[in-house]
Amino acid sequence: MPLTESDRKVETPDTPAMRYTALLKYFAVRLCVAVTLGVVLLGAVEFYSYRRHLHADRDELEPAVKLDLAQNASAAEREYWKEFEQANKVAYHQYVLWRRAPYRGETISIDGDGVRQTLHTQCDDKTFTIWMYGDSVMWGAGAPDGGTIPSFVARDYEKDGRPVCIVNYAEKGWSNTQETIGLIEQLKHATRKPDIVLFYDGGTDAFAAYQSGSADVHSNYNSFKNFLDNWGASQKAGFSYFHQTNTYRFLEKIGVRLPFHSKPDQAPTAGLDTETLSAAVVENYVQNMDIVDALAKQYGFRAIFAWYPNLAVGHKELTPYERQVLRMQYQQFPDLGLMYQAVYKRGLVLKRPDFYYLGDLLDGQKDSLYVGISHLKPAGNEIVADRLFDIMEHKAPDR
Repeated sequence: MPLTESDRKVETPDTPAMRYTALLKYFAVRLCVAVTLGVVLLGAVEFYSYRRHLHADRDELEPAVKLDLAQNASAAEREYWKEFEQANKVAYHQYVLWRRAPYRGETISIDGDGVRQTLHTQCDDKTFTIWMYGDSVMWGAGAPDGGTIPSFVARDYEKDGRPVCIVNYAEKGWSNTQETIGLIEQLKHATRKPDIVLFYDGGTDAFAAYQSGSADVHSNYNSFKNFLDNWGASQKAGFSYFHQTNTYRFLEKIGVRLPFHSKPDQAPTAGLDTETLSAAVVENYVQNMDIVDALAKQYGFRAIFAWYPNLAVGHKELTPYERQVLRMQYQQFPDLGLMYQAVYKRGLVLKRPDFYYLGDLLDGQKDSLYVGISHLKPAGNEIVADRLFDIMEHKAPDR
């Protein structure tokens, strides 16, 4: 039986255009698959880098604090350090660069201006007013609001039957120059001028010089400088945003472990001239004292400067925990102790009627008072506060 027209299979010749179309579809499908797999892989690496390898960079607690928590911390101390992590965020402030962001907790309260709460005070237009400046030691790292140096000093005034207004203008990582600038700003804008301005320093000025290799700089100076030096490039079109990814930072962390990689400037190179650098630190501090003294004459307040105790100086009988804290600090920052000792040695012989060296204040203490190389527990802050109260009330010797 002959085939009909419908039974016949018509074959169309395979033209070059059809072959190219088929190849293009084949390539497009596989390209989409490859891109999808690449995006999924990149997302997985980005998430892994965020969760596992960059968590330590976001950890606010120092190793010494973790050690204390692991050994014998109470429930109240654990709650405090939990709030400390939450409150350990900063915001930009004009001229002084940073201050704490506002925070309200059970043990830590920071107002909208970045100022930590001080207890036992009453502030009005007539109350005797004291402004306190310093770094995280004066701010009270390691102590709740009621256990800071300013709160204990205010309590001493309260016990003495004298109302007082104490404002804790201290901030973590601040150098004395930042404090001086902060004082100038407050004097310009505050309605109630202070009767006493107290500066409580020593450690940060020494550490910032150790960290950067030069005096009269703030903490993390090189990081700030590098950021601003490269800020213009980041505003231009390009691929600099890749540097902000977790994957890039993860790969960078792997890279610094390689033997041929030059490590970032976390600590000074070998051969740091601590003698020359410590002389520059103290000279800068003296110049700031002269500036503050001029402000004191203009605004009518009494200026007091004190240097706080430090594990690296003095002769306190260290507890096993305090010795371990000191070892951990020296492992992280080699020769830091030499820098502290060189600076404090010069501070010990500094003769000025408004300067008080307290580096040896805790020499007779046997209890565990430190929670870091300079930060004190409330018991240590209480000892310091009593001495500062005596100084402000002229009940202590000049040295």
